[in-house]
Amino acid sequence: MRYLIKSGRVSFVRSITAAAMCSVLLFGVAGQSQSAPPPPAKSTRVRAKLDGFDIAPTSGKAPNQIGGASRDLGALTLYAPKLAKAYTLTPTFFWSAEDDKAEFTFKLAALSSQESPIYVKKVTGGKFTYPSDAPALKPSETYIWSVQPENDLMGGMASASLLVVGGCTRNSVASALSSAKVMADQPSPEAAKIYVDNRLWFDAVAEYTALIEKHPEMSQYREARAQLYDQLPETRPLADADAAAAAKGQK
Repeated sequence: MRYLIKSGRVSFVRSITAAAMCSVLLFGVAGQSQSAPPPPAKSTRVRAKLDGFDIAPTSGKAPNQIGGASRDLGALTLYAPKLAKAYTLTPTFFWSAEDDKAEFTFKLAALSSQESPIYVKKVTGGKFTYPSDAPALKPSETYIWSVQPENDLMGGMASASLLVVGGCTRNSVASALSSAKVMADQPSPEAAKIYVDNRLWFDAVAEYTALIEKHPEMSQYREARAQLYDQLPETRPLADADAAAAAKGQK
């Protein structure tokens, strides 16, 4: 009899212990289910792929060299391919700058005579448009452009090249612009598309930049420029900024 009571007590204790453990487990699961869900993963942009903007040969040259001149030294970054095409004879050049008052020396030289620049100018900010009264650029000629910060803390000189298209390519672009009835003094999406289709980096970037400045409320122009900027590692941060601004404008 004593043994039966003892056995019953042991069984009773075991039952209580098992029930308590189940309660703890259930409470833990319930607590986990009521906790805040993890934040959603940030969506990654799918970058556009438009081959053909950088026409620099890669064989026999270091990645940061073009035409014997170095680029991307220090903190200064040129927002252009190592060798890009241009239709305009007054291209606009863009590079990184701490602010609009930062001072630089801009130089442009023919590839055939790099030691004798045809144009030198002190400029401020992160862009410069080659003036129409400067020595004229010649179709089918390749030029090296360089930017040197006046402040040594901003890094050393950076340079890249551009080819002013000539011959059949130039005639084809001129014909397309004429057919689209593009006005030289008015930015247009038709002109921008022609420049992109012909992989004219300087013209395409300048045209979309002008469209953005004229129509800041139209997000499609920022999206289009973002696709251009997607093509270079140096300009991908600019692409992300344009895409974010376009998405914000659509909301």
